[in-house]
Amino acid sequence: MEPIAVPDRMPLSPDRAPRVATLVDVEPPVRRGDGPALQAHHIRRMEQVLDFVDEHLAGDLGLERLASRAAISPFHFHRLFHAWTGETVKEFVRRRRLEMAAGRLRHCRDERVTDVSLACGFASSEAFARAFREHFGMTPTQWRGGGWVSWRVSANDCWADVPYRVDVKRHEAVDVLYLRERGDYAHSARPLWTRFLEWTAALDVAGQPLLSMGIDDPAITPPERCRLDACVQVPPGWTDPGLRPLRRTVPGGLFATLHYAGPARHIGRGWDALLNGWLPQSAYTLGDGPFSERYDAARSLPVDDVVVCELRMPVRVRTT
Repeated sequence: MEPIAVPDRMPLSPDRAPRVATLVDVEPPVRRGDGPALQAHHIRRMEQVLDFVDEHLAGDLGLERLASRAAISPFHFHRLFHAWTGETVKEFVRRRRLEMAAGRLRHCRDERVTDVSLACGFASSEAFARAFREHFGMTPTQWRGGGWVSWRVSANDCWADVPYRVDVKRHEAVDVLYLRERGDYAHSARPLWTRFLEWTAALDVAGQPLLSMGIDDPAITPPERCRLDACVQVPPGWTDPGLRPLRRTVPGGLFATLHYAGPARHIGRGWDALLNGWLPQSAYTLGDGPFSERYDAARSLPVDDVVVCELRMPVRVRTT
């Protein structure tokens, strides 16, 4: 593949930073549909609960436990949760369990269906098979056998033959500041990153490594429900100026890293090459952890038309 020249990119200049008064904690309340308006601190709590669900799918994810995590009474939590997500707690938890199971069935060929169902919080393989058929219109075995192609991904969109270099290495956990947007990645990414880069300049963290993290698999999750995080690595000694920005630790682990250089609009080809080309033929299977695109801000940014970045996918050594 011909290398693509990418010009050097300097971080945003501090003089372009917006006034601090326009940032996260003083944004106006957000209202979706006919539900109650959510303040910024409510939104932070809701998104942290959504992350908690994804990290504890096999555990107790009942209303009272999640409301306790958000430090909100169950009655008010349920109202706010539905207003923000458009789903009840039960509907969201069920959908995420099924979507995570669908991803593992597709990419972790060495895992038994029963093990997948238990890991994703289903009490029995029978209950899992029934719920899976109701949601996806096919059995887990049919999905694993290739039925996923007809779900949201067209066979014409596969680019598994595109040559890219893939390395497997261990990465340490990193602390990040982040903003989140939901919706079709094709439409939500640029507005989110444009806003986020201005925000990082205001917080004096411009120029640090950037991570673009798609929380949901757009081949499985409805596009309007996909969540995208724009993240910047927290530099040593950074002090919160009092805005209480969204902050968390991105876990480390073993990752397969594909080195992508090319048009931003074709980055999905790189992901497809990693998931559907490299992974099935490798000595690895899909691991636990986040998928991310890592950008060196001095070379390119997620808003550029041509980008250089690393596509990172969690993996573990295949046991069979």
